[in-house]
Amino acid sequence: MCKHGAPAQTDKAWFIEIFQKPKLLPIFKSKLCEYKMIVKLRFFLLLAGSTLFLFTAGCGKQDRTDDVAQNKSGMVVSLTDKPLAAYQNELLDIAFETAAAIPVKPHIKDRSLSQEKVVAASLELDQPLRALSLIEKIDNWRRGAGYGDLAFYCARHGYAGEVQQYLDLAVQISESAEGWRRDQIRVKIANTYTWVGQTRQADQFETGVVDSESGKVAGVKAMIAGEDYFDEQMNALDALIAPGNFDIVENALKACTNLFNRFYDDAWRRSLAEEKIKTSWGKLPIFKRVELLTELAGFALDHADQAKALELVNEAHLFMDSAQWRPEHRIPMISELVKLRFRAGDRQKARTDADALLALFDSQRDKIVNIYRAGALRPLAEAYQSMGNTTDALTVYKRAVEEGVENPNSRPRAEDLSATCCSMALLGVEPDAELWTSIRQINEGLGDPW
Repeated sequence: MCKHGAPAQTDKAWFIEIFQKPKLLPIFKSKLCEYKMIVKLRFFLLLAGSTLFLFTAGCGKQDRTDDVAQNKSGMVVSLTDKPLAAYQNELLDIAFETAAAIPVKPHIKDRSLSQEKVVAASLELDQPLRALSLIEKIDNWRRGAGYGDLAFYCARHGYAGEVQQYLDLAVQISESAEGWRRDQIRVKIANTYTWVGQTRQADQFETGVVDSESGKVAGVKAMIAGEDYFDEQMNALDALIAPGNFDIVENALKACTNLFNRFYDDAWRRSLAEEKIKTSWGKLPIFKRVELLTELAGFALDHADQAKALELVNEAHLFMDSAQWRPEHRIPMISELVKLRFRAGDRQKARTDADALLALFDSQRDKIVNIYRAGALRPLAEAYQSMGNTTDALTVYKRAVEEGVENPNSRPRAEDLSATCCSMALLGVEPDAELWTSIRQINEGLGDPW
């Protein structure tokens, strides 16, 4: 007998024997069924193996998000979300739902970026558990960046036991990302290791990153620098600034703003940090200088120094007035200064500046490409809300929502609606019935063309 149970004879001899000996017929039928099953099983395994080979051969460079999902069974999750108003929860839900409505193909970059912004808003509102659930729905390398941000949040907010597991997930995804995408994740990982004092691991992940990411870890080092490390930090920033690389200089000067904040109560050291920024920004464009001054003014206000904050705001405003700006650029930048000016005590001018920005938008609206109009109005709405003027803030938010649907394509509509919902949730502006209707109708109406 052969290994399948059939006699080791020719097929013809076997059939002749079956018909000559009818008692063998039941055995023949049983063995024939067994043989057919074996053939089918072998064919199925061959087909499955071929399919698996073709899939893995074509997906070697894909993000390892599925692998990460398989490796989370042992995770410990003790995250808790701070209670929010019902409208804030709904705004965040709609913001992510709208972002996720954008098709993966061919818009995965825009989709994932919008999703990442909702994650950032959730963390800013102390919603780490919500953020985790949203991060897991991002389909590209930005999921790794999200885990990096969540790890940093946990390190800073008392979830020490969960830091490493999110770092590990970020590392896994970074290994399949490339170029600046990989390095953006790695720097986020390095930031967290720096915060928790694991400098060797931080150096390992920061080493060799692209210029646009180089120097960012210095910002975290500045945030936690001890009294005896100010000079060391300043020397390290000097070394970053000296070669004159644009990206690295920008990152180093942002780190210097953190030194300004960290040592604010030491007037001499604070002035050294401010001087370093202002003597090193010569190659940076004006809008970057304004951003740095805005950051410094915010830190001054955090230390209840209204006079210094107003001085920095006025300096930034002079820079803005020294150049010509397109309205979609000027309105958001001045809106940030309006918020700071109001907090610094110059309230009347802050209100006047806000009204002037709204008038500027009205007069220049038709010159602004429709996909940029909502982005110009949102910061102004935030400025009104920061001054306690919720009525005008709501009016401007309504206009932003309206302007966001001027473009017939759903992708920019979705991006704008998601951003507006995040903004309202962050600023604590509750939509009225009319605005809720508009928000829900736009969300439900998204579809082709994208």
